[in-house]
Amino acid sequence: MEQLKGIKFRRIDKLDKNFTQISNNVFYLLKGKATAYMVYSYLNHRYNVSKSFAFPSIKTIQKDLGIGSNKTVHGAIETLEQKKLVKVFREKTSENKNAVNKYVVYYPVSIDTLTEEEELLAPDEFIEMIAL
Repeated sequence: MEQLKGIKFRRIDKLDKNFTQISNNVFYLLKGKATAYMVYSYLNHRYNVSKSFAFPSIKTIQKDLGIGSNKTVHGAIETLEQKKLVKVFREKTSENKNAVNKYVVYYPVSIDTLTEEEELLAPDEFIEMIAL
């Protein structure tokens, strides 16, 4: 049996510090994109408030999240950019060397609100439409 390494657990309603908050709307925007959700959560976790961006390297993201290839990380970041959840600033330090990317992380405040008629007709249908 695997030994626990001093990890203590508390109920979620007892959160006080040392946690990362994610907008509930992200679930809908990233439905079916588990790796993108992991990377988004990680970038939120690593966000430097005083600098207004996160800046982990692709290799660091890969290692910390246990993702097998940097292509998978790149794909997740591409998805986050398409969904407007992350804006990436790519810089070069010299002609042959890339600098670490800077990630500005956004959170969806609201997804298009359904009209009362739409909610009464088929709410599940519209959730699928919103999640695209």
